[in-house]
This record gives sequence, C-alpha cells and structure tokens, in this order.
Amino acid sequence: MQKPKPSALADARPNAVPIGPRLERVLSVAYRARRAVLLEGPTGIGKSEIVHSVAASLGIATTVLDLSLLEPPDLVGLPHVRDGRTHYALPALFPKEGAGILLLEELNRAERYIQQPALQLLSARRLHDYVLPEGWICVATINPQTSDYHVTSLDKALRARFLNVVVRSDRATFLAWGEKRGIHPGVLALARAHERILDDVPPRTWTYVSELLSVLTKEEVADGGLLRDALAGTLPLAWVEALLASKDSWQKAFTFDVRALLSRYEKDATLSREIVGYRDSGQTDRIDEIVARLVPLLAGPEAGVLVSQRDLTLASLEAFMADLPGDQREKLQEALGANATATTLVDVTPNELLQGYAGSAAQRKLDGWKNNPLEHHRVALVITALRLYLEDPIRLVDLKKSNVARTCLGQLLAGLREHHAMPLVDTLRRVGITPVRPT
Repeated sequence: MQKPKPSALADARPNAVPIGPRLERVLSVAYRARRAVLLEGPTGIGKSEIVHSVAASLGIATTVLDLSLLEPPDLVGLPHVRDGRTHYALPALFPKEGAGILLLEELNRAERYIQQPALQLLSARRLHDYVLPEGWICVATINPQTSDYHVTSLDKALRARFLNVVVRSDRATFLAWGEKRGIHPGVLALARAHERILDDVPPRTWTYVSELLSVLTKEEVADGGLLRDALAGTLPLAWVEALLASKDSWQKAFTFDVRALLSRYEKDATLSREIVGYRDSGQTDRIDEIVARLVPLLAGPEAGVLVSQRDLTLASLEAFMADLPGDQREKLQEALGANATATTLVDVTPNELLQGYAGSAAQRKLDGWKNNPLEHHRVALVITALRLYLEDPIRLVDLKKSNVARTCLGQLLAGLREHHAMPLVDTLRRVGITPVRPT
C-alpha cells in the first residue's frame, strides 16, 4: 500500500525545538528524570544561555566546562598513587554535592582524548573515582555535522543513551524573549520587519548589538558615522544600514508589556483605557506597533506554551480585539487561527466533527462563532486541528472508508465561510478524502 504523502501543513511542523519556553520545559523534564541531554544546533543561537535560564528557574546551580579548551588532566584529573593504587585528583570544577546542571560545551569539537571521558561522564554519570551527585545532570552542546563546522561525529549507539534535542533559532521566539529581556527597541523593530533576520545573524550577535545601542547617548544616536563604525564590527554592512534606516522606531516604548494584553486585558482597566485612548485619539501608529508585535507571537511556536501557562486566554484576547479596528483584529485572528500549537484554546475536537455533526453541540458552537466577527479565529482553530487530524497516516485509511466521517465533512464544509472552508478543502484533496455533499 502506498504511503500517504506528507502535506504542506505537516511539513511546516518543525522537527527542531525553537530556543525558548518550549525548550525550557523539555530541559526541566530532563532534569527531573535525571536524563543527560545533547543539545544540537548552530553556534550563537543561545544553547548555553537557555541552560543557565532553566537552572535559575529551578533554583539549582550551573557549572560550565568548555571541552574545546581542556587538556586531559582538566577533565580526568591528575593521577596519584595511594596505597599502591592509581587514583585521580578531582578537578576543582566538578560538583561534590547539591543540585545543578553540569554543562559540557563544544562536545563534538573537542579532541577525541577529551571527548571519550566526557561521554563516559554523560552516559554513566561517573569518571574513574568521581560520581556525579544525585541532584545533578549533564547537558552537552554540539554543533551540526555540516560543512559549516569542523566537528567529530558521535557514534549512534552513544547518542541513543541521551535525550537528543535538535534546536533552532526562531524569530517569533526571539521577539518574545527580547520583549521580556529588554532587548533594544531598534533590534526588535528590525526583527519584526525582516523575516530572515536570524538566517544571516544569530541571536547572540543581535544581543551584542542591543548592548551597544543601549549605552549610546542621544547625541551618539544622531551620529551616523559613529554608529556605522561601531556596528560594522559586529554586523554585515547590509544589516547595519537596515538598522540605521529604522532609527525612528528606536525610542518607541509602551508603558506596559504587550504580552499582558493576551492574559490580563479583560480585567485590567488601565490596559483597556490606554488601547482605547490610542484608537479614539487617532494614534493608529501605536496600535499598528502593538499588533505588529503580537502577530509573530500568536503565529509562532510559543503560543502553545503561553496557552498552557495561562499567559494567553481567549477572554483577554477577544476583549482586546473588540477594541481594535477591524483590519487589525483580522491580522491577529489570522495569525492565531492557523497556529497548530494553540488549538487547545477551543473546546471542539476533530472527533466531534466527524461523528454525528449535523445538529450536534459542535455544529451549534461553530455556527455561533462564524456569525460573530470577534470569534472567527475560533472557527479557524477548529479547522486547523481537524486538518492535522486528517493528515495523520494512522487514521487516514479508516477515515477514507468511513461514510459517517465523509458525510460529516460534507455537512461541515456546507456551513463554513469560504475563508475557512478552502484550507480544509485543500487538505482533503491532498490526503484523498472525498466528502459527501449534503442533499
């Protein structure tokens, strides 16, 4: 039997975990399970920083060993003879007690004579006489095995002993992190305007740029020559010019964290007064800026984390959108509605749509949502969840044979507006399911 081809929607789901809250949760689970972790990703995207962040959130320590800089005695310890037997003096950096994460950096860029004992420590939690304390785990960072890096490959059998996590940078996550960490407004404005900002320059470099910009005086900001000289030592020329061209946006700041609009708007009168004030006074540029900041957050992979942590609720989002002009509201709805990580916000499941849909509670909910412009994103989230469900190869064979499911799909499509129906039609064509049109 021919296997179904993966759809574009399925292909869009990343195999790599973005550096940000999702990865923090994975590392937290690994720590509780006391599982060694291999973090694989390009240099400069924040692998080490996020390990420090997780350790701080857990209230545990972090010890860092840069393996590319070590000699064998730095890791194994110096040998000495006691009672006629050879022992090894414990390196001072190794933890003796307490709880924490031992971070081994550049594992696959270290020499073999360093890599082998490091792998023993990672996999067996011991090295000669030394035993890693119970409250500690090891996390190692490695670079991809590509032509961009000179690395030593790791044996697949060894890799199987670890929790392997491939990580990547992500613009939406970087923006959310940057808002929280106070990254310079100029860098954030540039990231919002350019989708490929992290393709050419890694997040660590943009953090360095933020630090440079943050210490400039007003007079220095106005000095284009100084800015070019300072930034050219960090950024490619094209990005220097793009950054300078956005100088007008550098000083735009809000009195609130824009992410609060997603969780507190319906119960925080101060927030609503400010947004309504922008709208009523014609400050459309301020509303444009807020929406521009929220769109990548709602469309990005961290939306699901925000939902699970109650930092994104429908009550707040819809109260906020009710105070927006229609075109800005639609931008937010489109961003959220297509996000597969946020589908738990709605309480209609694919199973409800595919079993006795006509006259069901699910149909009544969708009919109400599609007739309310403030709730169109709910319909989109339901359709996004259904598309993912239909594309699951395990379910697909049975769904194709099910007249009940095909009839329900026909009834569902007949009641949808074109904007919501077309993505579902595209998915049905790709997976080869023919809905039964209602008579």
